[in-house]
Amino acid sequence: MKKYLIIIMLFFTFLLQAQIPTISFWNNIRNSSYTTDDQIHIRCETIDLPGVETEMFYSTASGWENIEMTNLSGLTYEAVIPVLPAETQFCRFRTETDTLVGMMPAYQQNDLFPSANELGFIAADPIGDNLDPASPNLDISGNYFGYSDTRFYAGITNESGEFPLDVGGLFPTTYYFYVTTILNPETVFIDSVVYAMIYCDIPILMSPGLYKISGTEFSLEAFEMIGNIEAEVVTGQLQMACDIETLTGDENFGEWPNITNSIGIEMLTAKYTLPTEFLMTDLAKMSLQFIDQYEIEPIINILPEISELEGTNGGLFTCNYFDENGHFPITAEVIVDGEVFQLNPQSFDYSGNVSFESITSSYSWVEATFRFSDNNFEFVEETIINNSSSDEELPIICSTLRNYPNPFNPSTTISFSVTQTSSFVNLEIFNLKGQKVKEFDVILSGDEGESNSVIWNGTDKNNKPVSSGIYLYQLKVDGKFIAKNRCLLLK
Repeated sequence: MKKYLIIIMLFFTFLLQAQIPTISFWNNIRNSSYTTDDQIHIRCETIDLPGVETEMFYSTASGWENIEMTNLSGLTYEAVIPVLPAETQFCRFRTETDTLVGMMPAYQQNDLFPSANELGFIAADPIGDNLDPASPNLDISGNYFGYSDTRFYAGITNESGEFPLDVGGLFPTTYYFYVTTILNPETVFIDSVVYAMIYCDIPILMSPGLYKISGTEFSLEAFEMIGNIEAEVVTGQLQMACDIETLTGDENFGEWPNITNSIGIEMLTAKYTLPTEFLMTDLAKMSLQFIDQYEIEPIINILPEISELEGTNGGLFTCNYFDENGHFPITAEVIVDGEVFQLNPQSFDYSGNVSFESITSSYSWVEATFRFSDNNFEFVEETIINNSSSDEELPIICSTLRNYPNPFNPSTTISFSVTQTSSFVNLEIFNLKGQKVKEFDVILSGDEGESNSVIWNGTDKNNKPVSSGIYLYQLKVDGKFIAKNRCLLLK
């Protein structure tokens, strides 16, 4: 059993060293207004890697429903869900990899045991991987998690649907353990303390409870009971509940809420055979539980406002967007001499003004109409006319502004090409708060159109490593903005 606890601790230590506290799985969560068919668009930036799946759960009148999020472009994902126009709607996210699930657990509005489908589903577990085939009750088939204002809830399902505590009749010699380990990922490496809700009953030695396990040895001597739990089998699901205050109030747990408001969760089963034999029989998929949810309040929609509309002869169009409800626009485009171009936001914080821009091929254009809608049936439009001479600006073309690898660690190569060979070229890198973290002055090499590149090693202007996260980089030629892209640093 010792090696399994070591693996768990090392895994969460890796997450800690990877600076997980500075990045969420789901960044910039935002929503549109209601569409005519009572739907709403929800977007976020999340990890876009092979084998990584993100889905969203949303509340309905009959309970939780889920929908897979689809990739719009880059790291931006979207889900379109039916809404409850007169009620607050709750949404939560779940991202699964081969080894880890990151999720927002299901919130319980009271401290009663929830029904079997009200806890947040973590992952399915294969049938038949139990190390004690003679005990199907120890073969985990799925694990679940939820919380209320005062309690954490864990759920386990197994192959048999039953959860006996012993075997052997009046004088049993074998006892069963159903365990939910709980870790503070920001302190576990410091003191090597694991907490666990344990459902078991060994006369005199152990009873159901909330335990603190010090060190890495899974043995009766390592267990210290610090509180009670409640346990109940609900429609074939074993549910355990502990008081949050008892857990987080322990001297070794660390600050709560922590930086990410998250805990590490792992379910396992074990059996104890007298006199001293312990066997860990099954281990479910690990998860990071972010104790949060996204709320959509009922609204009376106010149409967005657009201002500071500008266009250059070089084909760059910009404007400011403001939505009093904080909605993002489903439609954001500029129509230049009859040709439609997408306008792209320069930030995702719609609580205030957001700048939009589009790089087009419309040089020496005549008329441009900016068009926005936060519900896709009511539109705000404004038109500008180009009164400047076509000779005032020469088009500057940039192509293939990109970086590889992406995501990257520890460095990435940002490449581009421009039409000029003697212009001053500047590459700037920003974080999602809009703060400039790095700047490169580029000396162009070769003929027109030849590829140029810079290497960013994930450091700021003081050559200190930056944290994991999404970064934006933009290219300027002679002080004029040319193009922008984004990258993801994962440590």
